[in-house]
Amino acid sequence: MKSKTGPGWKDRIVLGVKKWLGMKVILCDSCKWNWRGACRNSARPNATWCPEYEKRG
Repeated sequence: MKSKTGPGWKDRIVLGVKKWLGMKVILCDSCKWNWRGACRNSARPNATWCPEYEKRG
């Protein structure tokens, strides 16, 4: 189960590597819940980590 307080150490490492490689790290563009009524994340639309993230498609 994903924690609600923030990303774990594995998520932080993956995020750091993606940033270092110049990859896109914003999750909201590819999230299943990327619409106003469904997303309750305060960081939306620029979230880099989200406990409710699900890939669209």
